[in-house]
Amino acid sequence: MRILYVCADRGIPIDGPKGAAAHVRSTVRALEALGHEVLVLAGEVGDGGLDCHVRALPVPDLVPRITTHVDPRSARALGHLWTNVAVSESVTEAMERFRPQLVYERYSPFGVATGVTAAARGLRHLLEVNAPLAWEGARFRRQAFGEVAAVLERAAFGAAGGIIAVSRELKDTLVAAGVVAAKIAVVPNGVDPDVFAPVGPAADVGPGAGAVTVGFVGSLKPWHGLAILVEAFRRLAPDTRYHLLIVGDGPEAATIRALAAELPGRVTHIRAVRHEDVPRFLRAMDIAVAPYPRLERFYYSPLKVLEYMATGRAIVASAIGQPRELLRTDETGVLVPPGDVAALAGAIRCLAHDRERRRALGAAAAQEAASRHRWIDRAAQIVGLAQAAA
Repeated sequence: MRILYVCADRGIPIDGPKGAAAHVRSTVRALEALGHEVLVLAGEVGDGGLDCHVRALPVPDLVPRITTHVDPRSARALGHLWTNVAVSESVTEAMERFRPQLVYERYSPFGVATGVTAAARGLRHLLEVNAPLAWEGARFRRQAFGEVAAVLERAAFGAAGGIIAVSRELKDTLVAAGVVAAKIAVVPNGVDPDVFAPVGPAADVGPGAGAVTVGFVGSLKPWHGLAILVEAFRRLAPDTRYHLLIVGDGPEAATIRALAAELPGRVTHIRAVRHEDVPRFLRAMDIAVAPYPRLERFYYSPLKVLEYMATGRAIVASAIGQPRELLRTDETGVLVPPGDVAALAGAIRCLAHDRERRRALGAAAAQEAASRHRWIDRAAQIVGLAQAAA
């Protein structure tokens, strides 16, 4: 099957370290591994070095001329809006030259052109939704033209031939917003167990023999619970065996730097690394943590939890959303109440004192990831949905 994959979001350089970029690349590789031919249209390619067939969406000439005369929030929104023009033209050209049998789109802010163009040509179209972007823009980013974003979001969902939600909670959110449930399939994120294997080189992050390294990988955003992890580590700090390893960038980086200054030699912060380098840092961790706070909405499909599992780490995660489905306490990880600092510190302490339990939990998690959560299986689900819609 020839598949046109559209990722129009210019905030996702698809060769970059963001989880969203890793999701795009992993899906494309898995589709190709199944024997399909994939052409990617990307809003932002990055510096290159990709192992897939990709074309960059052009920036409409009008965008730079308009955005220099408005405030930054409006400039970003206008850029997203005008990207629809580039998408429509590029998708139309790809349909004529590449002749795809499926158009697969990662939903982007204000993005409506792909579905409308595919529908006009009678092509199968699947829209992958990772978040309710109009709501997130209003809630977290003070996004300009919020009402326009909401209208276009409803139009995009309506135009889609089918919708893929990355979690059951996200499907429920979309249904509550008026999308017909039968139109939505749940296909969570996945992992490549060959890349994220338990055995392989580990990063040298400094702590000596006998240390217990507690780690986190991901963007340092407030909703990822870094403040909770920092406070839990403070409670563990009197025991000098503990070392904290944080890999990632984001707004909470200052909190990590402050903790490092408070506890010299006990905290290592590595800025965001390329996705293929993440396994080395995971293997340096004895305990990997996903310390989510209690959130109004938790509709995410966390790559970090799947990657922790595949690399055989002992995991402590908040019992919220999809992590609560992925992990089983005392079988493949330890679940604690979201936002509970004492419970998080206590779970880490218990695992730190029981090497055999860490080993058993990690081995079971790795087996679960390899048998149930491979990217290639997710890609097969996508192809099956497309064929069913034919």
